[in-house]
Amino acid sequence: MDSGGDSGAVTENPSTFQLGLDDLKRRGSALLVVGSVPTELYARASKQMLGSPSEPRRRLLVVNGSTSLDDRLRPSIQRSMEWTRAIRYTTLERSATAAPPSATNHAKPAYERRVNGGLGRLGAEIADDVSEFSGLAGVLSPAELRVAFDCLPSLLSQYDRNHVFRFLHTMTAHVRAQNGMVHVWSPGHRSDDVNRLLEPLFDAVVELDVEGTDAQQRWHLKQKDVSSGWFPLRP
Repeated sequence: MDSGGDSGAVTENPSTFQLGLDDLKRRGSALLVVGSVPTELYARASKQMLGSPSEPRRRLLVVNGSTSLDDRLRPSIQRSMEWTRAIRYTTLERSATAAPPSATNHAKPAYERRVNGGLGRLGAEIADDVSEFSGLAGVLSPAELRVAFDCLPSLLSQYDRNHVFRFLHTMTAHVRAQNGMVHVWSPGHRSDDVNRLLEPLFDAVVELDVEGTDAQQRWHLKQKDVSSGWFPLRP
């Protein structure tokens, strides 16, 4: 699903499902993306959730240090501070022996930066980007803001689940307040303990799976209490 339009999903109540997708766009939403699948499949799904290059979207990616942005952004997406930003996050504080920013970041695109530190620092950086996007737009249109958050496993390895829960609650509320759409990657099955804990924070759960050689997805919309059947995850 690119942007809440024709998903191609199979469901017993397609009209209710489509109304649910439209509502996710209109009022802002948070999606929990789960599945014991290769990272490449999540990257493919995330590309679609970040929206078509033909649509005016403000995109913020919060990724780990080794993530290739070329794998996460379609080639024709405009990569500038006005339209696209990327935060490379690590939970580790910058060491005293680390090279200064001028030595480590000079080759990076202007729209990409590294952020080190705790949950408060990361939350503040995301909030700043969202606020700046809002200022650039004047008023953000529904679903104009798209946020991809890849760092949940890193946070869970460093912080208590309750702290991470509160962080996600604040971040998703901030994106929703701008009528934006944020998706959060949580590898593992929907039934895993951590995903069951976090699911109430989200408006929908997107399951990813592989059947033979075919990648597929299934959506569960909380407000409409409706789920799609499994349908293909497009390249």
